[in-house]
Amino acid sequence: MGAGNLGSSLARKISGMGHRVTVIENDPRAVSQLPRGRIESGAMSVVHRDGSTGAAMIEAGIAEADVFIAATGKDSLNGLAAQRAKTIFRVDQVLTAVKEESTRSLYDSLGIITIDKTSIASEQLAGLLPEMQENQETPVKQTEQ
Repeated sequence: MGAGNLGSSLARKISGMGHRVTVIENDPRAVSQLPRGRIESGAMSVVHRDGSTGAAMIEAGIAEADVFIAATGKDSLNGLAAQRAKTIFRVDQVLTAVKEESTRSLYDSLGIITIDKTSIASEQLAGLLPEMQENQETPVKQTEQ
C-alpha cells in the first residue's frame, strides 16, 4: 500500500524479483511513478482506492496475499492498514515503515514487522564516515537547520 517514493521503489524491486505485486494507491500522481511496462504486462497491478479500507484490500486480492507492506508516509495510516491485514485478513507477513520510535514499539508488539526509515538512513550515513575520512584530509562538518 502506497506508491510514493518508498512504495513505488519497493514495488519495482519486488516485481523485478519475479513476484506479482498489487499496489493500492489513491493518488494518481503517485501511481505515475510505477513502471508502466510492468503494469501493462500484468506483472504489477494497481487498485485506485484508499488502501486502509477492507474493500480496497479485498479488491487487491489480500485473501491470496503472502505479504502486505504498508509504505505510505503516514504512520497512523500504515498502522491501521497493517493491523487490518494482520488481524482481519490473516496475512502471515505484514510489514510497515514508520517514522516515530513509539509507533514502532506499538506495531512490533502487534506482530507487525517494522522498519524505522530515520534509523536506517542515519546508520547508513554514519557507516560511510570512516570510509569518507580515509579518502579526504578535511574533517566532516555537520550543519544545523
